[in-house]
Amino acid sequence: MGRAGCIGRQPETRLRVTGYNAGRACGRAMQPLGALDVPMQQNLAAIESIVACPTCRGALRFSADAVACTACSARFPIQDGIPMFARIGSPAEASAQQKAATSEKYQRAYQQDQRAAEYNAMYRDSWAKSLSTRREFRLLDRLLDSQGHCRTLLDLPCGGGRVSPPLARHTDLLIEADIGLGQVRYASQNGRVPTEQFWMTASGFEIPLQDAAVDGTVCVRLNHHLPTAVERERLVRELLRVSKRFVVMTFFDYASLKNRLRRLRGKPPKLTMRVDELRELARTCGAELVSCPALFVIGSGHRYALMVKQTK
Repeated sequence: MGRAGCIGRQPETRLRVTGYNAGRACGRAMQPLGALDVPMQQNLAAIESIVACPTCRGALRFSADAVACTACSARFPIQDGIPMFARIGSPAEASAQQKAATSEKYQRAYQQDQRAAEYNAMYRDSWAKSLSTRREFRLLDRLLDSQGHCRTLLDLPCGGGRVSPPLARHTDLLIEADIGLGQVRYASQNGRVPTEQFWMTASGFEIPLQDAAVDGTVCVRLNHHLPTAVERERLVRELLRVSKRFVVMTFFDYASLKNRLRRLRGKPPKLTMRVDELRELARTCGAELVSCPALFVIGSGHRYALMVKQTK
């Protein structure tokens, strides 16, 4: 088995929590949504042995309407069959680094059903985005093929289930997680695939899974929404912590032609990472950046990074 998860070997990084996407005993709660059109029954046994408290990583106990941590007594409601693990917030270091620039506004963007439906309709109805999605499907198939079949695969953020079809072909269980409750609800109704799925809300900064809980994790189009280097690093470390074998993650390349042209035109650069920066970060987490294909050489700065955990 690969080396222990990178987060566990480093000092704990606190999350500055500013809200929740479901009611809890403490903190500010988001407004609850109405019931799903079709009541959903999930197989809790599919994930009960691999989940962990996002606050303290203690063991969790499921009941009919909530999940409770046996270590810190935190409680996470189950709404319409969906465990609500996500907390709105950013790493404390990010908030201190640049108070006005965290991802918290983005985290709140798709809590409501209507906003999530509008976002997914935009991707579905746009010719350009449909072309991009087809290219992304091919890249995902190629990268996942290289890692062999999985027993468990985490899709975070799952959005409305846009990339669920290619992921489903490579795993026995697909865990669909997103910080946006509206997105998870949309995916649970519109993103069904033949493979067994499990839906939950979760933050990429506090993934409610044990170390090396899943074979691999796929993280598409989240990194470039994170304004600070602290948030981007925290995301990568968490993805690698919960993954036993590999992570596939998109990021916007600082050296891409699109970003260079923006800088030449005097526009602010995108929220980017450098390939060498990601390679070194993966190394500190016991992984190797083995492939980093561009989505498109012209017209897009996104890359699909494949980071493979190193074995002893």
